[in-house]
Amino acid sequence: MSFVRKFAAIYRTDLKLLRRDPMLLYSVAMTLILLFVVRYFKDRMGELYYGIALFVLIFLPMIFGMIPGFMMADEKEEKTVQALQVIPISSEAFLVYRLTWASLVTAVFAVIAPGILGLEIPWKGVLALVVLFLLEVWIYGLIITVFADSRMQALTVSKVIGWLLILPVAIKLVVLWRDLSTDWSRLTAFLPTYWTYRIFEGIALNDYGDFSAAVVVHLVWLVPLVVLFRRRVL
Repeated sequence: MSFVRKFAAIYRTDLKLLRRDPMLLYSVAMTLILLFVVRYFKDRMGELYYGIALFVLIFLPMIFGMIPGFMMADEKEEKTVQALQVIPISSEAFLVYRLTWASLVTAVFAVIAPGILGLEIPWKGVLALVVLFLLEVWIYGLIITVFADSRMQALTVSKVIGWLLILPVAIKLVVLWRDLSTDWSRLTAFLPTYWTYRIFEGIALNDYGDFSAAVVVHLVWLVPLVVLFRRRVL
């Protein structure tokens, strides 16, 4: 079997999994519904709307990173992931293949979501968010894959890391809502989503000074996860 045919065989397996468990279609539908519901209540949220809009946006990479993470956890549980070791490609190339479609869907939503939410974001800001969201898709998907060996474990891991990653924005919303003098969200600066918020906050001021730091923090999370994937999964 040629290299191309081996990849085609894996893609056919993926399509069967998606037909059997159409999580992607449900996720796309629910994400669109969530965006339109938040937009509907825009006038009632007042000054908090900008922060709530980001709260919704950071769910995009979590939602679509979760799907390939669950698929790979299923493969680990069914012992089919070991069969992939016969394919003459690197672990990194396999991850690119596995996460490509999730990354593309996330990028599309990152582009259209600001318009749905009624946010005026320049293309420079949209591109900055797309870059960070794509890195977060990989981070979230890899965390589930590396630390979950079954669908049940994947559910647990996704919940724990999901609560952790929304913490910076949740704390920031509380700070704004209660008009606190101290921005306690700074304590979560080790999380990638904290820096996503900083970039989102700076877009309105045309300030992208934190973008380099944001990318570095995302890579500090991503690179060790890729190493762990190579050692523990494939």
